[in-house]
Amino acid sequence: MKHKIIILIVMLSTACSLCAQWHPEAQIDVNNIKTNLYGTGNFSIMRGGHNFEGFGFVESFTVPNNGDAGTIYSNTLWIAGLDDNDNIHCSAVRFNQVGEDYWSGPLRVNDGSTDIFAVMDYHHVWKIKRSDIDAIINNTATEIPEDILTWPAHGNVEDGYAANLAPFVDTDNDGIYNPLKGDYPDILGDMALYCIYNDNYDIHSESGGEALGIELHCMLYGFNAPDDEKLNNTLFMRTWIYNRSQNNYNNVYIGNWTDFDIGYPIDDYIGCNVERGYYYGYNARAIDDGGGEPGAYGNNPPAQFVMILGGPNMTPDGIDNPKFDDNGEQLVNESINGLGFGDEIVDNERLGMCGFVYHSNDATIHGDPEIAEEYYRLLKSEWKNGDKMCYGGNGVAGSPNTTDIPCKFMFPHDSDPYHWGTNGINPGIDEWCEETAVNGNPNDYGDRRGLASSGPFNFSSGEVHVIDKAFVTYWPSITFDRDEMNEWADYIKNYFINNLNK
Repeated sequence: MKHKIIILIVMLSTACSLCAQWHPEAQIDVNNIKTNLYGTGNFSIMRGGHNFEGFGFVESFTVPNNGDAGTIYSNTLWIAGLDDNDNIHCSAVRFNQVGEDYWSGPLRVNDGSTDIFAVMDYHHVWKIKRSDIDAIINNTATEIPEDILTWPAHGNVEDGYAANLAPFVDTDNDGIYNPLKGDYPDILGDMALYCIYNDNYDIHSESGGEALGIELHCMLYGFNAPDDEKLNNTLFMRTWIYNRSQNNYNNVYIGNWTDFDIGYPIDDYIGCNVERGYYYGYNARAIDDGGGEPGAYGNNPPAQFVMILGGPNMTPDGIDNPKFDDNGEQLVNESINGLGFGDEIVDNERLGMCGFVYHSNDATIHGDPEIAEEYYRLLKSEWKNGDKMCYGGNGVAGSPNTTDIPCKFMFPHDSDPYHWGTNGINPGIDEWCEETAVNGNPNDYGDRRGLASSGPFNFSSGEVHVIDKAFVTYWPSITFDRDEMNEWADYIKNYFINNLNK
């Protein structure tokens, strides 16, 4: 008996070590984009491979999918808020170089706890193809794929987990997922990757923040659309976030953080579009030249933008919040890029991109966050030392070409005509962008990271919020053009509203 206990302890110790150091992954390659989704909802961390002055990479957000160049190095989700005692709870990772804030598996519904057995049981990313589902529906399937057979539709109720987890189509309406009787995963797109993860298995060694006790379900999906250039260069992500803790959180912000690498990683710029709710990375030079190394785009490189299609729910107020005032003028508030405003439906409003801040790979005020307070400040569109971001220049008050007007959006170019980001104040600078940031001269290009945030909002115990995003690789017809990129953004946003917003 003693030997069995020792063996079990060794097995659990090994499993804990593996879960802390390695995440399961699967690859989506349904269209012109190829990338890996890891079991904690992040993607595109590149490992080993080519080398640009010490930068190593292999797997990336590869576009085109048969090439050797990519546009994103890493993409992760941040969330932070305050409990009733004003303590910060924060879950956020960048590269997992410091530690970990997320682990595989769901949380128990009564207290938000979990254990190593649940972490191991859900240590997987499920890959589902629409063609396999169609074969089940049409009774032409000769074999049901393993990921459909093992689809995580149900939790272990006896151990305290939710009865229903991953969505599925229940063909016989018996409430039980059984693919042998015709049930199948309820996915979006022609191919989808799915994972379940949480922030409460262990200490937060990356951000240093207290756990929120959230369970996250992530679906990354896309369409095989060779005749539709815009859709064929887009991946969508839907994330369900459940508050399994007993805490009610306030002043919560959720963010999408992206380390852009447009081919060669250290010659990039960054910006955002306030009206349309997206941020983007683009090459600072007309030619993306990596010194002859593989992984550079060369002439006419693409730009990559990330659009917040639908953020967290606004706090219910019993009305259909309008988009325009009584005179038909656009209201200067969340309705500018939010969803569900003025549609005659009560309390369906969702926040869009409410702030955007960039930071660089350095140790300055623009540099990477290290502790929970710094992550939270960036989510609130402040600098990591707590200073307000100010309009113009490099966003730091007192710097050249920078006003003393606080702002919420960095480098919006001309996309904030209503001055939402400056609380209705006209800052007197028509086009704030990296090309003209310093006294009309360009910024030094470099390795850019951007964070788009939505908030503040309340997140009560037992609630769920759904976040929808799109990752679009925009290919210029001639050279990088913001008006043309806006056309791509409008197309994808309308496609989402008309076909996917359910």
